[in-house]
Amino acid sequence: MPKLAIVSKVADGTLRESIEFALKHQFKAIELHGKYHDADRLSDQEVEYMLEVANENNITFNTHFHHDALPASHRKSTYSQTLDKFKRDIQLVSKLGGNRIVLHPGKIDVPTLKSPQDASELIRREAMRNLIKFISQSAPAAEDAGVIICIENMHHKPGDVVQSYQELANIIDNAKSENVAVALDVGHCIIGDGLSQAIQLFGKRIKHLHLDDAVDGIEHQEIGIGILDFQEMAPLMSDDFDIQFATLEIGSKEQNGGDVILRSRNILRTHYPKNIS
Repeated sequence: MPKLAIVSKVADGTLRESIEFALKHQFKAIELHGKYHDADRLSDQEVEYMLEVANENNITFNTHFHHDALPASHRKSTYSQTLDKFKRDIQLVSKLGGNRIVLHPGKIDVPTLKSPQDASELIRREAMRNLIKFISQSAPAAEDAGVIICIENMHHKPGDVVQSYQELANIIDNAKSENVAVALDVGHCIIGDGLSQAIQLFGKRIKHLHLDDAVDGIEHQEIGIGILDFQEMAPLMSDDFDIQFATLEIGSKEQNGGDVILRSRNILRTHYPKNIS
């Protein structure tokens, strides 16, 4: 059963305030928000503080690579810079004692296009090949560091590199590495191509979770106020999967974000009393 985690950006709090929130409320994992907290932005003092917290409180620090990264870019400079940065973040996770790094497949990025949505199917398939190469070049670093690259399911909107669950599954399989897996965002599923469909198709490829609800087609909402079906999600809360962590991807934008997180945890405990501590 997965351990519940929070994101390192609770409401408008600092990294330290978010960590103190986790300690106060006995969360055992934190997922660093790559927009604010990554290998290039964190100071030595912040890293040392997290190491102390991890060692003294048995808290795991994982990370979410920058949400707007472009790992499938056609621009050679963007591609290489993204790859180098991704490897630095893999090393950060390893240094902190974590074992998961989440990656968005990203948008199509071609110098000659005004917008990713303007890309042809041919260009999109070229971007898919770039993404597959990116994963193949990252996997050895992840294997050496003991970190699992968890590629997140997205919305399959025009301009997205990945357009189906099957394509994401194929990317995982093509990597031929146990250190490449799926990060399943249930909110993305329930406003998109379905949660049961994702569980059935991805199966054991799922090794990380993002938990959130959806209201009026908008995900990352407080759990229990939207359309999330708890019975449908139940298999993911069991021991049938190798899912160590489930990050509550909520509460980072609300003024009362901490309350949103705690209410969501209580709802999960109500529905899965034997699986959520």
